[in-house]
Amino acid sequence: MPLPIHVRYEIVFLSNHPKGPQQSHMDVAKAVHCNISTVKYWLNRWTQSKDLTHSTRSGRPRVTTEKQDQQITSLAKEQPFFTAQDITNQLEWRAVIVSKRTVCRRLNEADARYRRSMSKSLLTEHHR
Repeated sequence: MPLPIHVRYEIVFLSNHPKGPQQSHMDVAKAVHCNISTVKYWLNRWTQSKDLTHSTRSGRPRVTTEKQDQQITSLAKEQPFFTAQDITNQLEWRAVIVSKRTVCRRLNEADARYRRSMSKSLLTEHHR
């Protein structure tokens, strides 16, 4: 998990800033609860480029936007017994084309509780 931006600036402030306490790498690591190597990495990055934002990462970009992710989770909350395929079909009506597997991934990311409906056989006269 990447380090939040405010923690990165806190690292720079605690060690380098003229108005800061100018602590050692070990003290800064203890103060922000991270490794010394992380502190050294962000301080080197600050001295080189004065930039603490995320660098671009390799890999395939996401197919869905945040708004589409919210639509997927809201459909799962509205209809708790919808399957991933049902949600995919509902999204197609809304002109959002995603696969069933993508829907499963987005629900898992959101920690959504989705359930499968129980299949029970009906009682017969003999059972009664």
